[in-house]
Amino acid sequence: MTWRGRHIYLIGLPGSGKSSVGKELATYLSRGGYEFIDLDEEIVKVTGKTIAEIFASDSEDRFREIETEILLTVSQKNFEQHPCVIATGGGTPLRAINRSIMRGSGIMVWVDVTVRQAAKNVISSLLQGETRPLLMSENAEELAVKLRLLLEERRHFYEQATMHFITRSPGGDERNPKELAYELFKALEQMSRTIRLRPRFETFIAHSAMGDYPVAIGSGIAASELGASIRDMNARRAVIITDENVSKLYVQKFSQKIALEHKGPIDIHQIVIPAGETSKDKDTLFDIIDSFEKLELSKKSDIAITLGGGVISDIGGFAAHLYHRGLPLIHVPTTLIGQVDAAIGGKTGIDYGGQKNHLGSFYAPQLVLIDPIFLKSLLKRELNAGLSEIIKYALIGSPKLWAVLSKSLRRLLRGLDSGIEIIIRDAVQEKLRYVNEDEFEQKKGIRELLNFGHTFAHGFEAATGFTQLLHGEAVALGMRAATWLSMELGLLSENEWSEVEIVLGRLPIPGEVTFTVDEAVQKMRRDKKNSAHMNRFVLLESVGKAVIRENIDEKHIKKAIEFVLSVI
Repeated sequence: MTWRGRHIYLIGLPGSGKSSVGKELATYLSRGGYEFIDLDEEIVKVTGKTIAEIFASDSEDRFREIETEILLTVSQKNFEQHPCVIATGGGTPLRAINRSIMRGSGIMVWVDVTVRQAAKNVISSLLQGETRPLLMSENAEELAVKLRLLLEERRHFYEQATMHFITRSPGGDERNPKELAYELFKALEQMSRTIRLRPRFETFIAHSAMGDYPVAIGSGIAASELGASIRDMNARRAVIITDENVSKLYVQKFSQKIALEHKGPIDIHQIVIPAGETSKDKDTLFDIIDSFEKLELSKKSDIAITLGGGVISDIGGFAAHLYHRGLPLIHVPTTLIGQVDAAIGGKTGIDYGGQKNHLGSFYAPQLVLIDPIFLKSLLKRELNAGLSEIIKYALIGSPKLWAVLSKSLRRLLRGLDSGIEIIIRDAVQEKLRYVNEDEFEQKKGIRELLNFGHTFAHGFEAATGFTQLLHGEAVALGMRAATWLSMELGLLSENEWSEVEIVLGRLPIPGEVTFTVDEAVQKMRRDKKNSAHMNRFVLLESVGKAVIRENIDEKHIKKAIEFVLSVI
């Protein structure tokens, strides 16, 4: 698998010559469409401030956040336009999100120079008027000490580069940027014959008060990126929380691939629970925590990994949050509903007292890895159920996604479609849009819009004892009820209701679903999504525009449920 067509990220110490070598390398590769980008120059261009001014007025932490945002923007050119040679800042690889972005969209090359040469180059740049906030020094000796300390601090991250490019020659003579760029070009060609590169993937950022984390999406990336991420985190043990079905299908080979990619000592354990919603209870929760205790897990050196659908990410995430007030956590969702919804946004929980997700918390993972390859072994019923959550995003806020889904749903229902990865990506971006703006559901009318169809759905699930409907199937029925209610209340036109109902009606609901209107209403009254026992629903004014309404006359709610019961 060639490096051509991927970004080339040059990493290394300040003064290593990344910019000068990068410009020359981009010239060599210009026929392949490459252009050169200096990340620090992009930051100055976008913010209108020098790096020193950002450090002085905002802080280094804020600079790192800006750096990540602009790195992400630059990286996405790989998928939308053409590849680049990108000279990064000396501290760019320090953030896990940045490393994920660079691994996914290109290859990292460590431009390795001696501290002496780096100091010489930095002094030259300072004399030309450049300001380097982290390297302010009284003299050359102090500067060399600072660079040496930076190298010790960052070496672990520089060594994770795909290629280690040493700029000094065996004879010790210095070479100019053009000569170095040509040698790097030859080294890249040689690498293509000896190293198998990882599959490319896209990375998005989930913003969290507990720390931003990457959401990576790409086919075939799960084991390789998980191994690299565990290595990044310096974990000595990984505990995979999964269910019986996923364990039989994946865990043994998956663990072997993780260990191979990790390239170091790592103990991998698994905790297996029975498959299905009925396992999402307090007894199973404490079984998982008891297993953590027996393994004597430590939040400083161990990591919990959920491998499965929404049930696993919900209960596994909750257990990780409760144990020692929070184990590091990675979600690897294996179902469509897990990939586009349950694993993203930090919600964890269990069912309690006959109520869906009645106990839970918000707990941000370190990483979410979405690999569509897992969907190939997914039961068709599970795949179909997952489509309902994607349709939800389209109905509440994305007419563009609705246009795609309404045309392609029949094809998707026949089996995995070649465009499913793009649809997953678009759905994840929609979910992140709400989560990033209102992580803890404290702003009314933002993240709460994601509850479209769910108040009905949770009532239907509870009324059937959580045994007759998959969650996605209940959501499909809940959206049909909410859409009908929207029309009944005069919010949605009959024509638009008909358009939506035709599409939602294509989602199959297999088997017998037996509950009464009164049973569903009773369960809905107890649903946690209601406020102070007032009925509260997310409804539609049009495709792509959702609103919240309270205190709706119960006769209208019952009519909506009667409609659903009449069509299943």
